[in-house]
Amino acid sequence: MEQRMNQLDEGGYTNCIVCGKRKFIRELTECVFCGCWVCKSCATYRRQGTPFGYVCKRCKSKV
Repeated sequence: MEQRMNQLDEGGYTNCIVCGKRKFIRELTECVFCGCWVCKSCATYRRQGTPFGYVCKRCKSKV
């Protein structure tokens, strides 16, 4: 069964929506636009505009 990108497994792991690497929940942040999990190396912190917070590379290209 395929795991959705915004859901954790029983051990607290999921895949980054951008790079696809399997990471633990502490190593991930939630994109403020799409709500999917993204690792901090693939995320950009948006300081201006609303909403502000971490944004994945896919959503950043749409903004």
